[in-house]
Amino acid sequence: MDIQLELPSCFHRDLAEGLQQQMFFWGLDVTLPTGNFLKEQGFQRTPSTGLKGTSCYRLPWRSGHIELYGACAGWYGGDGGFTFLRPERRCYVWTTGSETPIPGDVQKEFLSPVKGQQLYRAALPFIEWLVSYEKSVRLRFGEVHRLESFRRYRKVPKAKQWVEPQAALEWFKSLCDSPQQVRRPHQLVGASS
Repeated sequence: MDIQLELPSCFHRDLAEGLQQQMFFWGLDVTLPTGNFLKEQGFQRTPSTGLKGTSCYRLPWRSGHIELYGACAGWYGGDGGFTFLRPERRCYVWTTGSETPIPGDVQKEFLSPVKGQQLYRAALPFIEWLVSYEKSVRLRFGEVHRLESFRRYRKVPKAKQWVEPQAALEWFKSLCDSPQQVRRPHQLVGASS
């Protein structure tokens, strides 16, 4: 993608808030009565090398891999990638391909707080996976599953409600399909594709 993107200045914050909500949803997906949906989608689960008692979910994706922990999530390739740190509610460009974040002991020297176009390009493989995964969730469980996840998220103390699941999916899809025309997530509430 060689076009110059003019992303809104709030893109970084909107992305972080959306991922905060999504991570809660993914946490629910591993505890479904029908089984762990992340594993059903091909993720390998291993113990975290950082925080004790937690797991890492890893899936090959777009010449790299997706990693999901309770404290961070991202896409990492040979030259670095993208990471979201849930406790900080911030997105970063990950500047090395030789290792990935360790929750509880994140190597700050590999975090770059760049914003705008550079962050978008680093995050794009992760956002593409997120859209693909959320479509799989809806195919398997219907829209009602994410609506129930959203209802449960709203009850979490100190959780900042983002937007309803359908508007969230539309926003993430717009980042993939037409980033130069992306709108604020709350502008999609009530919209349908």
